[in-house]
Amino acid sequence: MVAIHLLTLVGFTRIAELFPVLAPLHLGKLAFALGGLTLAVSASRITPPVVWRTPLLRQVLLLLLLAALSVPFSVWRAGALESFQGVAKTVFIFVALAVMSRRDGGAMLRLALMIGVSLLSGMMLVEKGTGRAFVSATYDANDLALLFAMFLPVLGAEGLAGRWVVRLAAWGAAAMALVAMTMTQSRGGLVALAVMGLHMVLASRRRLPLLALLVLAGGIFYASADASFWDRFAILGDADADYNVSARTGRLELWKSGLAMMLSNPLLGVGVGQFAPANFMYGNGAYLTAHNTYIQVATEMGLAALVVYCSLLLTVARLADRGISPSRPSHPSGTPPETSSEALPEAPPGHEDPHARAERLRWLGVRYALTAFMTGICFVSEAFSMSFFCLLALVAAMAVRLEEREAASGIADEPQTPAPEPYRRGRGRGGAGNVRPGSHNAGTTLGRRRSPAHAAIHDPSGR
Repeated sequence: MVAIHLLTLVGFTRIAELFPVLAPLHLGKLAFALGGLTLAVSASRITPPVVWRTPLLRQVLLLLLLAALSVPFSVWRAGALESFQGVAKTVFIFVALAVMSRRDGGAMLRLALMIGVSLLSGMMLVEKGTGRAFVSATYDANDLALLFAMFLPVLGAEGLAGRWVVRLAAWGAAAMALVAMTMTQSRGGLVALAVMGLHMVLASRRRLPLLALLVLAGGIFYASADASFWDRFAILGDADADYNVSARTGRLELWKSGLAMMLSNPLLGVGVGQFAPANFMYGNGAYLTAHNTYIQVATEMGLAALVVYCSLLLTVARLADRGISPSRPSHPSGTPPETSSEALPEAPPGHEDPHARAERLRWLGVRYALTAFMTGICFVSEAFSMSFFCLLALVAAMAVRLEEREAASGIADEPQTPAPEPYRRGRGRGGAGNVRPGSHNAGTTLGRRRSPAHAAIHDPSGR
């Protein structure tokens, strides 16, 4: 438990950047040492094949391998090696959190992430100034906006599924994250939030309460946003005024340059984390990142890495669909009702297991978080962001619990065929001759039913 919270505070929340007074404590080294020790102990209790079958693990390790292979062929090997070290740390935290969270299905990790979002958004509200706000050297304004958009549905699901204390904390964290998101003035973050809201409306069967909740969230967002935020949207229709369209350093030019470099280096790319140096030397001359994760992955690590990355996203979506699907043995008829894989199924009153309902709500939160992430990364470079890999660790832990429940459901639904009783041939007229299952002599001794006293004498254990 301590290792999960410490790794999350160091990797996800960046606690030393929020509170510089903690820097002398070297919490990063302490977190990695404790995380490594706890990971070794946790893995020792599980057989190696089971650890290897941890959901998402193989795809993440394959991405790590492709990142390593891109280093020797990078445009700047020293920079690529440094970037790879950062990627390796991110993957280590993912593996540690995923393995350590197997036992409780990600409950402790979910709480740690909720605390992290609360700290990040709370510090933004406390240190509110002018312009686009951010509170960490790791996360810029766009990164924070995507982080908040991604974890808002996770917090909302916990606000519906957790205990009352956790519900209050989750809704409070969601409200702070929503207000803090307006302070980032991120247009990409707002687009991700809007697409996620549209997905919710189209997928849900209970649209009226959902629309009411979305209208409330939209009202809070609109009331909290400054006029400068909406001014950023006013220039979208003017191609000359929008730097993303007209400037050499805008996103459109960066995307064109990235696609050209991807086609020139389709196998192993220009090196992990080396889009900016490659674009400066061989692109349009701007020392900037891709501002698009899909182009970033393909340009830096090759087209094979893009395929693996997209398959990772698709696997998360499929796991979420399985978790949302009402394949539970608790249904009275034994056959789950037909429902959409996206919407929360409506079970008859008294027939829905509260634990199953809570899990489905949490999987819905994951599905909508994935929608926000897949939309938001069209505008930022977040291939190996710690926030996304912490979400992946949570998904991996939840998937372990999901597979256990599905296995138990399969066993429970399997028809049990009673083993046939043996055909015993008796000896003599008074014996239990030709005893067959269901006959009046079955379970008797010498043709007579044993009394309790007789049974106790011959079987003192009472069996």
